[in-house]
Amino acid sequence: MIAVLNTSTACAWAEPFGDVPWPMLPVANRPLLDYWLEACTDQGIKSVQLILGGDEAKAIEDFVRNGDRWNVDVQYIFARPSESPAGYLRSISALCRDGLFYLGHPFFMRRRQAFSPSGFKALDACRHDFHGEIHFLFSSTGNGVEALLEGQPGSGHGLEQIHLHPFAIDSAAAYFDLNMKMIAGEFSRYVTAGFSANDGSSIGYNVRTPPSSHLVAPIMVGDDCRFGAMTTVGANAVVGNHVIVDAHSELADCLVLDDTYIGRNLEIRNKIVAGNRVIDPSDGTMVQIDDSWLIARNRTETRTEDLLRYVILWFVALGLALVQVVPFCILYPIVKLIRVGRFSLESFHDPRTGYIKLPVFRKVLNKKSVAYRLFRSFSLDRFPWILLVLRGRLFLCGQPPMRHPEDGEIVKQLRQYYPGVFCYQDYNKESDRLIDSLWYAHIRSLYEDLKILIKALLTRFLSAGRQ
Repeated sequence: MIAVLNTSTACAWAEPFGDVPWPMLPVANRPLLDYWLEACTDQGIKSVQLILGGDEAKAIEDFVRNGDRWNVDVQYIFARPSESPAGYLRSISALCRDGLFYLGHPFFMRRRQAFSPSGFKALDACRHDFHGEIHFLFSSTGNGVEALLEGQPGSGHGLEQIHLHPFAIDSAAAYFDLNMKMIAGEFSRYVTAGFSANDGSSIGYNVRTPPSSHLVAPIMVGDDCRFGAMTTVGANAVVGNHVIVDAHSELADCLVLDDTYIGRNLEIRNKIVAGNRVIDPSDGTMVQIDDSWLIARNRTETRTEDLLRYVILWFVALGLALVQVVPFCILYPIVKLIRVGRFSLESFHDPRTGYIKLPVFRKVLNKKSVAYRLFRSFSLDRFPWILLVLRGRLFLCGQPPMRHPEDGEIVKQLRQYYPGVFCYQDYNKESDRLIDSLWYAHIRSLYEDLKILIKALLTRFLSAGRQ
């Protein structure tokens, strides 16, 4: 049997939680994806395909790695926006001859008291859809998989047959409610005896609580947490990892996600706190707190490697600008004088201001010119853009700049947008802009940027004057 875990689907209700992808949102201080992989282990599944999409892919890969933790072999698949989950499952039907275990969208299998991991052996073919989308599909035979994908009904009881309640997490309220149910007693069904107290409480490693702090059961506290003097935590408080609660604050009936600082003299009730964001689970509204003395993220969001890459590429751009400035000042007046080409301002999408006017070099007359060939061979048509890199308005290497408003639909599908002077299209004219943009966002690194830069400059030099 093969397992396919689809983490690429969009989840609008999870966007207020910040940069945490929905598969990594904690349920009782464990990522949702952890429960999915544990279910694979319970069934003895060894082969797992993990479908990734967008910028959340790196966080998921960093967590899962090669799957050794769950004794599974993980293969990463990058989702195509044009392909539906059902379409992808049909395309791998040959791999599903021995059965398929599929999970997609935020979906949780809540264990009833009578559940046993061995119950999966007795599970009939079944499928659970919510809002017209496949969330769960299971069959132990290839024919059963094909029948379910064609819409034929499976078992009338579905997961309830083995004492699992199919729970679709379709809102912040549902997510909050699930965590409250876990702390109310269901959490003990997911851990080995001894990992939680009789009152349902669970305290992680390296948690510091002064004598004056008051912990009221049931509570759940992650690793590496600090509580200040005279704090009251509980009842029904789920506190993630690396959380600091300052003196005289009270937490009850709330969910505090990882890496959060809560200041002094605050009372948090019936809320979700994620970094400097407070979310009301009843309607999903979010308030961002800019005063770091109240609520804040206690870890920097800027990765060291991102900062290092930015600094190195800025100096590379400076070097290119110094090399190009003299040839540009000589050749551009000639090219413009003989009317071979000229710059014109065109609108492009900008990740900060919405749109930006960029100078684009256009060939006016289709005639041979040594000046034009030299102008192109040294990539002098990109010289104004390189100056914008030095001003912090563009990236030296990245995704192709998207035109405004023509490419609006493409930009909407990009979780993060890095318009660059050079991109894959500079040396691969047949590339798909959307697929390449998603791929770049997934693997962006200093090595990838330097590879793009070198290939782009060489290709443009060798093909000078042909375009």
